Amino acid sequence: MSVVVDVPGANIKDSVKPLNQTQCAYHSLSVSISYTYKDGGKVLICGNGGLASGSEHFAAELMGKYGRDVYIPCISLTCPSSLVTAWSNDVGFDDVFAHQVRVLGNDDDVFIGLTTSASPNILKACNEARNQGMYVYLIDKLMVGGEGVAEIQENILKFLHRVALEAKELCVENPAH
Repeated sequence: MSVVVDVPGANIKDSVKPLNQTQCAYHSLSVSISYTYKDGGKVLICGNGGLASGSEHFAAELMGKYGRDVYIPCISLTCPSSLVTAWSNDVGFDDVFAHQVRVLGNDDDVFIGLTTSASPNILKACNEARNQGMYVYLIDKLMVGGEGVAEIQENILKFLHRVALEAKELCVENPAH
């Protein structure tokens, strides 16, 4: 998995460090989500193309009945289509997700960026989330592996399903609400 680490003054690409243990990555993200939930926070997630729908799918898994009857607030930043298209047209696509993180993100929320190709708009959103004091996760080919875009996207979705189940289980084991 790639985790954005806070390196003051560093470019986001220089701040991405691969973790060798996918098991560690699942657990780290699951624990962050459960802590955020218990503290009354939320998850923000985004991706482009097929991963845009993947981000919406993950939000539905966290907020729906998937796995356990625990409902974790999660917003896919791809969903407000009027905002996404207006902002992209008027300001630029590279900032479309970072803007939403500025408006919606709070200290100790979780941000998840999904990308197969180090998309500039995802990396900018990661930087903004880091600036907001959020837990920041960049899920990409380095973390899930795969040959070609389709396989990487499928692996990311499998990863997210496992994270959703584990995060909900952690919330049930140690409830705060």
